[in-house]
Amino acid sequence: MDGVSHEVLDRLNLGILIVDEKLKILFQNRFMQRFDKGRADAGECGSLPGLIPGFNSPYFQMSLMDALEQGHNLFFSAAMHEMLMGCREKYNIRVTRFMENGQKRLLLEFTEVTDSFERIRQLRESISELRLLNQELKQKEQAIQRLAYYDQLTGVANRTLFYEMAEKFLRAAERNREVLGLMFIDVDNFKQINDTYGHEAGDKVLIQVAEILTAATRRNDIVARYGGDEFLILLPQINEPDNYKIVVSKILRAKRDAMLSNGVSVRICLSVGVSFYPQDGDSVDQLIVKADRAMYIAKKREGDNWYYPAENGEN
Repeated sequence: MDGVSHEVLDRLNLGILIVDEKLKILFQNRFMQRFDKGRADAGECGSLPGLIPGFNSPYFQMSLMDALEQGHNLFFSAAMHEMLMGCREKYNIRVTRFMENGQKRLLLEFTEVTDSFERIRQLRESISELRLLNQELKQKEQAIQRLAYYDQLTGVANRTLFYEMAEKFLRAAERNREVLGLMFIDVDNFKQINDTYGHEAGDKVLIQVAEILTAATRRNDIVARYGGDEFLILLPQINEPDNYKIVVSKILRAKRDAMLSNGVSVRICLSVGVSFYPQDGDSVDQLIVKADRAMYIAKKREGDNWYYPAENGEN
């Protein structure tokens, strides 16, 4: 190779290596000196495996021999063959066979792609960070939604969510000519429990009431804390007239003993009032008012009872 060609190849920002059929190095440009590292079998007159020990692998030896014999071009990517170079920097290696004076030669071109790999790594880290941030935002969004729509003490729907769902079910009942039930539940003697055992005990009672109501209802029913010790249950699609009685029965027959922190057990007594769309009203507020009135009648009857005016021949 003449001096001019040698000088031009030394100026290239990629490695150029030419080896013979025995992988003996015939030429290397200045770029390749970074791999020398004082090895005795490196540099010109050395060998390719001596310069880059990764080429001692049987896989790479067979690949190079195949390229020499068959003339196949090879490409060793930094991503797929990271261990080949044995250094921190990343290189893509392209191998091409050519003939010189009837002799088979291999041209190896080394292109450093460390910066590209670093950018890819940084991009992957950024994507991972964005995913984590997105998960955190979703969790915060869900937490905010729970604050907006669910009672923080009992975990059941709050008044806002109840009204939204009740309006939707009411419109559906109107369209489909269905019956919609509503129950108003109040804890009997709740003020006395609070005054006697404290607010922590009262909170335990409310939590257990919510659990009792949830266990007694169907999948599509809505249990909500209306405020204080008052709860609502929305019963969509009451197909059979007495279906609501099943829910009432489950509520009043449930184990309703709350164990307080001081070891004292108190009996939870509930008064339940019932109303229905369309016979008792055509709005959510009207149904709540009717069920509330029925609940107070049940409470006056010594509590721990339920009441629906139509069952007693009343309007």
